[in-house]
Amino acid sequence: MSLLLDISGFEALFQVHYQPLCATAYRIVQDKAIAEDIVQNVFRKLWERRDSLKVAIPLKAYLTKSTINHSIYYIRKYGNGLKEDKQWGRESEADIKFTARLMALKEVGSQIDIAVKSLPDVCRMIFILSRYEQLNYNEIAACLNVSVEVVENQMAKALAHLRKYLLITLFLIICNFLLTTIGV
Repeated sequence: MSLLLDISGFEALFQVHYQPLCATAYRIVQDKAIAEDIVQNVFRKLWERRDSLKVAIPLKAYLTKSTINHSIYYIRKYGNGLKEDKQWGRESEADIKFTARLMALKEVGSQIDIAVKSLPDVCRMIFILSRYEQLNYNEIAACLNVSVEVVENQMAKALAHLRKYLLITLFLIICNFLLTTIGV
């Protein structure tokens, strides 16, 4: 976390990640101003806790997860969650579908987190560097002081494990989502 100890490092972090995080928040809240507020709040909290914060995952993944969590919290508190239809006294179909999509998205994210955490240490580290930090295999090999072949083999193992782990879980989540949205 030494990057956050001075303002210039924090500003550089903000410049690099602000727009992508705003895009992530926007996909959830569907409002540009609110998305920007959410991301600014994530960075404000990060700055306020910079001395005591212990981040066990890569910083980019931490910021993305925080942005998603803050966006979901916003939707639940202020957004289009289950509101009563004043005329009929019941939930509108759009509200039910929106909530079902939001719950399915959160469940998929949770299952992916569980699946990634279940990987062996080296496999997990290589997967995170590749998929969350978007490093290429050569960069990962240099970072971990291993050969590119090791990175390729570990990524193949990670992807095979994740496919196997997530196949049934995601199928059940999708079925539940479809049943909720079409009302079967």
